[in-house]
Amino acid sequence: MSDDPQGETPSSGRRTRGDARALVGREAEVRELVRAVSDLVGTGSGRSVALVGDPGIGKSALMRAVAAQARALGIPVRTAHGRTAAPSPAVGELPRQEVREVAAHAAEGRPLLAVVEDFHLLPDNEQLHVERLLRAASTGPVLCLLACRQRQLAPWHAELLSRAGSADLLEVWNLGPLSREQAAQLLADHPDAREIHREAEGNPRYLQVLGARGQDAAAASTAVLGELAGLDDDALAVLEAAAVLAEPFRPELLAAVAGREVAATVEALDALTRRDLVRSVEPAPRLALRHRAVGDVVYGRLAPSRRAALHRRAESALAEQGAPIARRAHHVARAADPDRPEHATTLIAAAREMLYGSPAVAAGHLEAALPLLRPGQAHWHEARVLLARARLLTGDATESRELLDALRSAMPDRSGEAGALADSSRIERTLGRYAEAGALARSGLATLAGQDAAIAAALHTELADHAYDLQEYVTSRRHAETAAAIAQQHHDRVGEAQALAQSALGHLFTGDLATAQERATTAAALIDAASDSSLLTNLNASLQTGMTEGMLGRLADAERHLTRAAALSRRTGQTYVQPQILTVLANTHLRRGNLDEALAALDETDRHTSPGAGPAEVAVGSMVRAEVLFWRDAPGDAAQAQASAARALAVASASPTAWAVTVRCFHAEWVQRAGDPARARWLLLDAAGGAGLPRLTAWRKPRWCDALAQASLAAGDRASVEQWADLAEQCLQELPSPGRRGFALRARMRAHAAAGRTRQALRQAVEAVSDFSLGGERVEACVTLLAAAELSLDAQRADGVAAWLDGAGALADQCGSVRLRRDVARWRSRLTACAGAEDALPALTAREREIAGLVSTGMTNIRIAESLFLSVRTVETHLGQVYRKLGVSNRTSLTRMMLNNATASAGGGTGERSGAPDVH
Repeated sequence: MSDDPQGETPSSGRRTRGDARALVGREAEVRELVRAVSDLVGTGSGRSVALVGDPGIGKSALMRAVAAQARALGIPVRTAHGRTAAPSPAVGELPRQEVREVAAHAAEGRPLLAVVEDFHLLPDNEQLHVERLLRAASTGPVLCLLACRQRQLAPWHAELLSRAGSADLLEVWNLGPLSREQAAQLLADHPDAREIHREAEGNPRYLQVLGARGQDAAAASTAVLGELAGLDDDALAVLEAAAVLAEPFRPELLAAVAGREVAATVEALDALTRRDLVRSVEPAPRLALRHRAVGDVVYGRLAPSRRAALHRRAESALAEQGAPIARRAHHVARAADPDRPEHATTLIAAAREMLYGSPAVAAGHLEAALPLLRPGQAHWHEARVLLARARLLTGDATESRELLDALRSAMPDRSGEAGALADSSRIERTLGRYAEAGALARSGLATLAGQDAAIAAALHTELADHAYDLQEYVTSRRHAETAAAIAQQHHDRVGEAQALAQSALGHLFTGDLATAQERATTAAALIDAASDSSLLTNLNASLQTGMTEGMLGRLADAERHLTRAAALSRRTGQTYVQPQILTVLANTHLRRGNLDEALAALDETDRHTSPGAGPAEVAVGSMVRAEVLFWRDAPGDAAQAQASAARALAVASASPTAWAVTVRCFHAEWVQRAGDPARARWLLLDAAGGAGLPRLTAWRKPRWCDALAQASLAAGDRASVEQWADLAEQCLQELPSPGRRGFALRARMRAHAAAGRTRQALRQAVEAVSDFSLGGERVEACVTLLAAAELSLDAQRADGVAAWLDGAGALADQCGSVRLRRDVARWRSRLTACAGAEDALPALTAREREIAGLVSTGMTNIRIAESLFLSVRTVETHLGQVYRKLGVSNRTSLTRMMLNNATASAGGGTGERSGAPDVH
């Protein structure tokens, strides 16, 4: 009998031995059990609790924390243990009287903590003593804790737990996995905490094994190694073979790897299954280790010679079975033999096959193959080219570039050299070296000497991106069209989609909206029809398509394509493009008002952004983060948002590219929101090139014209407000792009407000809300509703304001924006303060008054329905009631009555304004 619990110590989510407060993820259980310990002394009442869960889930750590608390209170702790299912000479059988002695102590009636470790291993002749222990806890100051594994319970164990629970003698607590947040706390600052949580399935022990670093590795493995105690030679050899295979297996394959007869292997597997080290998996009769973490620990203790021998046996056995080359290469890479040329061939062939699906694994195979080859030998050159591409796909641009630079002059053919130049161009452009990127791509085309090779499409695509970055949209469009034609000729549908999406932007920014829409639609259809394996060869195609759709106002489609691309990137480890995908996806989420999703995408981006990330990636991501945090406005968000905005500006200020101009414009808007419209106006004009905004395309101008109109209105500069509204409308006439009309309408709203034309201003606001709502831009729709409410209240007009604030409140809730909710509440308070004024419409309900007010602004029933988030039929029904109650027969009469009422409410005013308030 022992007075200290044993078992699953190192991996149960515990950070400090014996400290109940440091048990990650089990705080509630600890509090409850500590209270039960206190009750032993305070009230003299006891209880029994069975802690049920998988190995490593935290049962023993929980009991240890409670035992420490009991000892601190002077309460004795008595521990009984289960016994091994099959006693061996190495361990021997544990004393069978342990539970009996603990039960006897419990019956003495003095406070006691009684712990039964590994209850599932107790023999059936201990059943009566366990029942006696549970009865003692139900009648006296005894806290009894049983720890057991559900999968290893014998029928009598399960029956006892069920019967005791039904009789209120025992509480059964099933300990579940840790949440992602709890796992992150346990793993501290581990960069791969999210992935480790998924792989470990939230099990604390597995989390620590898979996330172990440095000295923690040995401590995390101790508990798993303890489970191996007592295994005979056959069982241990079979377990080692299973760890080397690292995949589900059949007994025959395992026997070949372990070097044992099949019968002996089956017998050993039975023993391992009883210990829950091996489990059955589908499809039967396959088996697997309980968890990868178990295999990692067993594999880690193998001697190098033993490990190599097992891998070679595994490769031979798989080869005899005709297994896929990827399965065989896993073992060859870990036991490659320089005297066997076929090993290098196997590794290179596997890397070629796995390059896009598992680039990190492919890189590992290539690194294992390279020492087996000599310069000039077959496959030597190919192995290095493949390694460079694998490094590029996994985000290691520096090493990839070094490899490509060293290999280009030694390429055996023009196509290979051109391909290397295309990769090098992509790397340089990502790193912000645009002149070098363009030169490399042009050099690649020159190398092909006019050949219409498939790689030419990639080179033209690079040049299209290069020209786009420099805002040379005609050139970009020309290269993109050429790339699309070449890709189509070579049946590269994914490459064709990327080029068409590039072409769409070129057409958009040169004023040809119809062609832009047509190209984007075709690109989206090609992406949708492509299989995952096809898309993996060029995830940039999905990125380009999603980005183009976002600019064309197709936010739902953009979100769909970008989400798919992000999932493929995660699944395969193609991290080179993942930050760009996630940044564009975050911006799409932001525009749709999904702030939490946007922030999650940005957080994931930060985890995969390398220290040498390109400037565009850093600046745009930082600016989007600042925007998201500004609108969310949770505690601490303001400081983070300010830091992100400053970081974006610092990176963008030295670049003349389109993305840099956009970031600087967004920063100016940021300054305006901070309450400095004069400086914001100056910054915007500086970023956009002065009057006329020459650095911006017609597509981009309406948004920034609206921002300039707002800043000018705040400064009382009526002429400038009118100027910016005119420019926004002119751009809209040149390019009536979806999603831009709302900004032009809002700019005109500000111009009307500056001239005191309140009714016209409100009409423009309602139209802008409708446009933003149709495009799915919830934040902009909400901001415009609030601007309309402010404008109306400033003019002493309350009609329709309640409805606008209702709509704004709903949108703020959907977005999860604390800032917008606060603004809604502020204007509701002002509306309430104005609600005491008498009017001539007492017969109308609040909803009828809202609809009547919107009718008076000239809105159609369809527009009213969209603004109030109602059906058209509901609007028509309410409008019929309004006609009946007010005794009018048409919209003209109703409008006249509403305007007369507004005049009376305003004290005889005209309903127009002469001031120029800050409406946003």
